[in-house]
Amino acid sequence: MSKRSIEPVKRYLELDALRGIAAIMVVVFHYTLGRESYNSILKLGTTGVDLFFIISGFVIFMSLQHISGSREFIVNRVARLYPTYWAAVTFTFILKILFTLYFANGPEFIWLWYYGANLTMFQFYLGVGDLDSTYWTLLLEMLFYIFMLLLYKLRQIKHINIIGLALTIATVVAVHFFYYVPAVKAVIVYFPLLQFLPLFLMGINFYRIFTNDARSYKEYFVPAICLLCQIMLFKYVGRSRNYINQEEYAFMLMLYFMLFIVFVNNGLSFVVNKYTLFLGRISYAVYVVHQYVSLKVIFPIFLKKFGWNFWITSLCVALPVVLIVSAAITYWIEIPLRYRIKKVLSPVHTSKEENRPLC
Repeated sequence: MSKRSIEPVKRYLELDALRGIAAIMVVVFHYTLGRESYNSILKLGTTGVDLFFIISGFVIFMSLQHISGSREFIVNRVARLYPTYWAAVTFTFILKILFTLYFANGPEFIWLWYYGANLTMFQFYLGVGDLDSTYWTLLLEMLFYIFMLLLYKLRQIKHINIIGLALTIATVVAVHFFYYVPAVKAVIVYFPLLQFLPLFLMGINFYRIFTNDARSYKEYFVPAICLLCQIMLFKYVGRSRNYINQEEYAFMLMLYFMLFIVFVNNGLSFVVNKYTLFLGRISYAVYVVHQYVSLKVIFPIFLKKFGWNFWITSLCVALPVVLIVSAAITYWIEIPLRYRIKKVLSPVHTSKEENRPLC
């Protein structure tokens, strides 16, 4: 066993808090979508997923510094992502069946394949749509893990900036000058990690800055290039372009950039409290659970059928339901299964206080 494999992975409460904040941003964005009087500012919550990607870059690169080998990395990622995801997919699938039985006299038989394909998290490559539209980011997370694992196996992690920047700049050039060339567009579509690689790379470099005692302003150059490239990709990739403009997107990314500068300089403790930490703990479940149950079940019933006020429905019904279900999934399914999977499959058991990536 290598020396670094027995070093405990530190847990940074600021990142947990940021996860919780990002999850609520996405929830509020979805709740107010289409309600112009509320959504004019809250629509910026669509960029919560961008914050998740930066955090994942930081956490996954950190995790690779503390593993004994690729097996441990794979087991950790499977144990972290799949229990909650399977619970969320099953929960949403059951809701869809009940909703269809009630309103349309029976579900479609094809839903069984639809459900099974979604359980893989790679339904995009199986030609099946997402059971809940929030799942699209999970594929990017998985592709990022595979990409980092490949570099790890090839002993090229030390060259991550060269490789990452080369792919990023090539993507920027491709979308700006060759986007309508069928082969180029196909690469961008079928390898969607390229669309957000600058954000993951930004997180990686903030980890490097954070762990470098002799840091200098020059170290912020690569994250700044990543920031610029992601802004330049805005009109061609992702989904935020459907809701906000490029200037708004740039503002939010610069805000996240500044937050991480403050974080790596040990100045972000003000975001840490029992509420943000609780939200951070259940944020993954919140993210994968909230949309269908709120927008397709609770809102139609309480807003349309009962005529309730929007904010009362959102804050007193939908959000509490989401938090309760998410907490139940986290504490009764995710945590027990995570450690059971590690115990069975991994020869090396990571600390229970491991930082956990969120999509």
